[in-house]
Amino acid sequence: MSEANKIEIPKAKKGKKIWRAIFHAMSGTLLVGWIITFDIDKPMYIAAVTGIFTLSLAFDLLRLRNEGINRFFLETFRRLATPRESKSIASSTWLAFGVLITLTFFPETAALSAILVHSWADPAAGYVGQKWGKRPFLGGSIEGTVAFIFVAFLTLNIGYSLQVSFCSGCLCALVERLAWPIDDNLLVPPVCAGILTALTLLL
Repeated sequence: MSEANKIEIPKAKKGKKIWRAIFHAMSGTLLVGWIITFDIDKPMYIAAVTGIFTLSLAFDLLRLRNEGINRFFLETFRRLATPRESKSIASSTWLAFGVLITLTFFPETAALSAILVHSWADPAAGYVGQKWGKRPFLGGSIEGTVAFIFVAFLTLNIGYSLQVSFCSGCLCALVERLAWPIDDNLLVPPVCAGILTALTLLL
């Protein structure tokens, strides 16, 4: 993309972060709500998420090769897109892949719970960390990490014991905060589902 046609995307705009947080939370919530409300069978929701991921990935690969399509994407989703996504796969595509792995390889209860934890606790941690974060911790803040644990605990406590909910919340928060080379939208949901599955057997 030439400098003259380059689209400037603000890196730290508060409104953008809020819109991304809302989109992040709603994506997982709507999916889980759809599966539970309509009692969708596993093959059907796996097929649906596979379709979403495939289309999203195909569009990303296409727009990254075509300046005009990429410009259209960045302008249309200006409130959501980040500078990184102008040159690489979108976070929403990684999220779809992470959700697909989670739903495919883990028990349904653990998978849906993990998706909700990532959908709600991650944006909560980002908001609290940005607004009140004072004490640095693993690239974020202690305040944001505590917010993640608190929201994760409340989310998990609906279907799990206090011990499993608290320990899982702490471990998932640690996974989210560590500087992985993999997008956290891909990593956190399946890892959280694995943690839930393991701790349910152990505690």
